Amino acid sequence: MEKKKLELLQKKKKSIHNFLDTMYRLAGYIVHNFLSSKSKFILFFIGLSIFLALLVGWISARCTYHQVLEVATLHVKKDLNMFEVLLNLKYPGEWQILNGRLYKGKVLINDNFEIVDFFEKATGNTATVFLGDTRVTTTIRNELGTRIIGTKVSPPVAQRVLQQGKEYYGIADILGEKYITAYKPIKDPSGKIIGILYTGISLKKFTPIQQKFYQNIIIPYIGLVLLFILNGFLIFFWARAVNLSIIDPLTKVYNRRYIIHKIKQEALKKQTQKDYEFSALLIDVDDFKKVNDTYGHAEGDRVLKEITEIIKQRIRNQDILGRWGGEEFILVCPETPLEKAQILADHLRKLIEKHNFGEKKLKITASFGVTSWKDEDTLDSFLNRLDKALYQGKIKGKNCVVIF
Repeated sequence: MEKKKLELLQKKKKSIHNFLDTMYRLAGYIVHNFLSSKSKFILFFIGLSIFLALLVGWISARCTYHQVLEVATLHVKKDLNMFEVLLNLKYPGEWQILNGRLYKGKVLINDNFEIVDFFEKATGNTATVFLGDTRVTTTIRNELGTRIIGTKVSPPVAQRVLQQGKEYYGIADILGEKYITAYKPIKDPSGKIIGILYTGISLKKFTPIQQKFYQNIIIPYIGLVLLFILNGFLIFFWARAVNLSIIDPLTKVYNRRYIIHKIKQEALKKQTQKDYEFSALLIDVDDFKKVNDTYGHAEGDRVLKEITEIIKQRIRNQDILGRWGGEEFILVCPETPLEKAQILADHLRKLIEKHNFGEKKLKITASFGVTSWKDEDTLDSFLNRLDKALYQGKIKGKNCVVIF
């Protein structure tokens, strides 16, 4: 029972460490790949978001407009049929032209405003009857309130209705206002086209449909876009904050906090995989205080940066380099036994010894303490052993590797 509890606890710890490691890596990826040129990327991100929002908004507006037109066209088509039925009921008989005037049965339509006015009151639509291409009765008035009798239908309508004998539906500008219009031919008993019936609905009537669409779709969409942008900023700031919490600001390698996390993670692997091995190198720059005292802290900072670059260029992707504090660095080497860690340490020591550091071309050396994790180890015992190994290296005269 105790063994099972211990295994469950180890699995739980491993899951937590793996989750934290994933978050750290994700934050690092975002910072290094996107926020390294932070201002440019954020401006690009904002610009792209605004462009996409405007594009989708424009497309949505166009779709809305066309949907309104479809609804309005169906509406005006029904109203035009209703207008024709009313004319037939009010004035029975055939359409005909007598003495250059338009008649419905025996009733003169020229200047007969009774039926068009009735239809306008019943539907709110404008209505017109044409003799040929000329208005002979209409509800449409100019700015002076005078009916626009005697004016002509537009050429496209005349072409389709009078010449082709087809119905016409479309947008028309009537005295500065947009209307969805419907026209159909008037035929005499012989089938000859002699005029046109017209009705039109102001697009203002369909404004509530547009407004409802905007309320139900556009406004929530804008909200989602703003939420998307906000989430983007939150992700960036989160990544930056996490990255700052685990990265050394001078050398841009991991800091003590993250290294401890990785050692714990490696230790959990060791507990679950008995044949698993990992080691660590503790590196101290010899006589670093003299560099700062003699050449200044700026030169000392350059030395630390160059040492990190030397190490980074010679280690594997899975190795984890961090600044332990001051002039001390630590390198955690997964899947590495003590012997291989010692070889790596000696290789790095020689590279540092040969290198000319900073603007002054300084000769610098470093001491290395090396150890690997043992079954009975704790974090403290492991780190203490590293410290002892490094201390022994200092006692031996520096610029050496000591394993413990």
